[in-house]
Amino acid sequence: MKKVLALIICLSLCFGIQMNTRVAGYYGSGNPENLIDKNSGIVRKLYWSDEFNGDSLNTNNWNIDVGDIEPQWGSRKYSTARMENVNVQNGLLDITSQISFSNEGPVVIDSGYTGSINTKNKVYFKYGEIEIRAKMAPGKGVSSLSYFLGKEKIWPTCGEVDLFEYSNHSDLLTQAIHTRKYNELNSSSPIIWAQMIDKSKFHIFKMRWYDKRIELYIDNKLSATYDPANYSTNTNPTEDIAVWPFNQPMMLMFRGSLDPHLGGERDPEGWTFVKENEDSKDYETHTYVDYVKAYEIRVDQTIANQLKSKPTLYMAYKNKKSKKLTIELFPGDWVNGYEFRIYKNKKNAKKNKKTLVKKIFKGSPTTVKLKNKKLKNKKTLYVRVRSYKYCYDVKYYSKWSKSLKVKIK
Repeated sequence: MKKVLALIICLSLCFGIQMNTRVAGYYGSGNPENLIDKNSGIVRKLYWSDEFNGDSLNTNNWNIDVGDIEPQWGSRKYSTARMENVNVQNGLLDITSQISFSNEGPVVIDSGYTGSINTKNKVYFKYGEIEIRAKMAPGKGVSSLSYFLGKEKIWPTCGEVDLFEYSNHSDLLTQAIHTRKYNELNSSSPIIWAQMIDKSKFHIFKMRWYDKRIELYIDNKLSATYDPANYSTNTNPTEDIAVWPFNQPMMLMFRGSLDPHLGGERDPEGWTFVKENEDSKDYETHTYVDYVKAYEIRVDQTIANQLKSKPTLYMAYKNKKSKKLTIELFPGDWVNGYEFRIYKNKKNAKKNKKTLVKKIFKGSPTTVKLKNKKLKNKKTLYVRVRSYKYCYDVKYYSKWSKSLKVKIK
């Protein structure tokens, strides 16, 4: 026996075999960031990102808009996009909005300048999770926007998802869905969700885009869900292009807007004073983006199977005066261990209340023996069990087994 043990140790040293049973017993050990939903086992994998490092915009990812950026509002030209208003510095995308006010009051005396970029014909997204960390422009009358537009068709048939649109006029951040049926060009308004946020801080905005729904998040909290089934009479609502154009690739846009329709009337509040001219004062305000990350998302089948599995108890027995309970299980999938709970009666077991004994048992045997002084001299006992398994360094429990009556000898 000693020779066998020595051989095992020697092989482990020669070939780097890990003798740590915790590591060997874990499935999918790795960065916990890969896990996004413990309750469903959804995992994600980064496939594209821009963290705005360096001192210039990555033109492999982005186009810079120049000129009028409000074409959908007819002839109104409240925002003039310029290349000079898009900068990358200190690890941030900086979209600057500029305006001049008359010395006599907040009367605009020249055009508003701002920045706008998009990924058209460079990067398109379809399904998955897109995560953005950004900070809104504080100046009154400017709106910070990030939204997705469909690749193939014209607006609004192409569809639009507003990940954030911050109006300093109303001090509300809105997220919205625009489709052919719900948009601002007909009698139906877009589908909008609005809430207050602290505009002095960075926030994380996410879109989880599935083939049958879209979920929006702010600071990792679900803020909105768009389900086309709620807006269509079609038996298969994802085939109704009027409410679900989101089965095509989409491009991403960031911009500032000086359109009063979006940002409200402008005044100097929140703007940074830059210089004073002969008959006016110049101000600027900034929208900052820290990063954009795009992930593939999927359900990890190992996690999903563990969540829906249910151990089966075969037999449990003990002597009346004994403190030791023997439990036999049907063999199942390999797990890291079991949690046993013992109750005085069937009612408590069914409701999982007033537990007499709780016990964690590591490993995956078919027979276990639990010892506790509370088990002595009991007329009836009931047992339930659930398994646990580590996946991506997170502990996942199975469902509880049916309660099993203990045979008292």
